[in-house]
Amino acid sequence: MTLTDTATAYAAEKAAPGSIADVAIRRAYMAGALAALTTKAPREQLLAECVQFGRVVGTPAERAKA
Repeated sequence: MTLTDTATAYAAEKAAPGSIADVAIRRAYMAGALAALTTKAPREQLLAECVQFGRVVGTPAERAKA
């Protein structure tokens, strides 16, 4: 499964295809993937950030607005 396939599957669950939200989700997903691929951070730090992000998904903290 490619990054594009994964982004498509994720976006399908979160927004109507072709909507502004769908485009924003795809853009953010690919920006994050590119940032992960081009980072100078050590592998362990990147994995720790991914795990921490996974723990926040779906919590009230994630849904909070600034």
